Amino acid sequence: MDFSVLNNLSQAVIFIGLDKKIIFMNSSAKKLIKKKEGESCVGLFSICENCPLEDIKKDKNKRENFDIKLNCCDLTVCHTITPVIENNKVIGILEEFRDYTKVSNYLKQIKKEKEFSRKILDSIVDSILVVDEIGNIIDYNHNAKQILCKELSDIKGMNIEFLLSKKIYELPEEREDIYINTPALGNIKVSLLSTPLKEDKGRLISFYVIPECMLNQEAKGRLVSKNPKMIYILETVKTIVDTNASVLLEGESGVGKNVIARYIHSLSSRRDKPFIKINCAAIPENLLESELFGYVKGAFTGAVRDKPGKVELADGGTLFLDEIGDMPLYLQSKLLHLIQEKEFERLGDTKTRKVNIRIVAATNKDLKEAIKKGDFREDLYYRLKVISLTIPPLRERKEDIPFLVNFFIDKYSQMYNKSIKGISPEAIKALLDYHYPGNIRELENIIERAVILAKKRVIDINDLPEEIFIKEQSNQQKSEIEKIKDVLKQTNGNKSLAAKILGINRVTLWRKIKEFGIEEQA
Repeated sequence: MDFSVLNNLSQAVIFIGLDKKIIFMNSSAKKLIKKKEGESCVGLFSICENCPLEDIKKDKNKRENFDIKLNCCDLTVCHTITPVIENNKVIGILEEFRDYTKVSNYLKQIKKEKEFSRKILDSIVDSILVVDEIGNIIDYNHNAKQILCKELSDIKGMNIEFLLSKKIYELPEEREDIYINTPALGNIKVSLLSTPLKEDKGRLISFYVIPECMLNQEAKGRLVSKNPKMIYILETVKTIVDTNASVLLEGESGVGKNVIARYIHSLSSRRDKPFIKINCAAIPENLLESELFGYVKGAFTGAVRDKPGKVELADGGTLFLDEIGDMPLYLQSKLLHLIQEKEFERLGDTKTRKVNIRIVAATNKDLKEAIKKGDFREDLYYRLKVISLTIPPLRERKEDIPFLVNFFIDKYSQMYNKSIKGISPEAIKALLDYHYPGNIRELENIIERAVILAKKRVIDINDLPEEIFIKEQSNQQKSEIEKIKDVLKQTNGNKSLAAKILGINRVTLWRKIKEFGIEEQA
């Protein structure tokens, strides 16, 4: 076979026989390859580890590879393998390759720059949308994804008008507060800026949520959540607000029962009347009755004049009984009478007074267990829980954390006169990973502390307290740790014997000791 014509080609060409020996190399190949004709081709290219020769003999198909290493001179090449066929049988292969190093490095640089641009985009505190000249969405950053609750593939190509209710040419080129229609949260207020992209003729739209409606204690008519349980609670509240039914709010300490109580009041027809709160656990037992029902002059030593109680002050509005599980048993009967008859007497008085109030009670205790122990009246329990709502702990509604964080940043930035504009992606991830035994109250304290300590305009991971980086151990893990400790104690630290007793191999035991940090105890 005459291969001399191949010497005129600028690209390198070699012919390899079925025994993997080099039969021919053209002049371009000889300049690059140190091997000689007749030598083995093994190790020439980075793909030699998975040599395609056997597959080519079977399927007789051409192969093309990009970004292949030529090992002898550390070049990146574009590589083509073509079977040489005679009498319908493969008798060898032609390998053609050309220097691809500059192109490969250029593509890697483009990829690197693209990844760098993505990191910059995702690190920006604002939510960012990139749209083309007619307003179709091209890209977005991580914060926008959290707001929209949509993958890019779901909204790419969708027009911005669905979100902003404005056409692209109507968008403000100076920062402006507008409402946007988000798929998960409905209308939310944002501060928005639209910047033209001159070369691409599109626009970069940046916005951040104005958290005026998030957990607003003055209520302004709305609470926002993305958690299904909380959405159900908020929808239930809207259904029952215009009734006079008593409401019992249950849940752990710090979950926001006080906020829900105020929300109920703010949506009801009583919104312009008083909202009166009394904490049954914070007032001494001997003073709670007079605080709740009031007293008349001379009712007890020191009662020098008449004083209305919380019940009377709440007339026409809502009475919020916080920590109802701590109310003394003797007072529970008077409260039951108030709920049933809408009447009461001041302490030391014989006059019965009528009131028009709605009662909302809250507790972090198991009232059914308290009933069994005789600490809470069963009839009062059922009168209070005409409507019963259990507020989920923050660890079960982590999708709400970014919005709560924004709200608390805004609140405490104003309180402490700081210009904190947001939080870094690393810090928000740490907050999302934490388990919050103190619930929303703990999150609020964390953000207040971070706002005070922050030296930059964005809260970063160094502004967060150390305890949020300590992973919570499950009950199962705690039980397993105790079991390992006990067995190690029984075996005087003999890990081989301990592994045998535990029914695991020694390597697994070593791994668990290291993972759970119990090596020292062993």
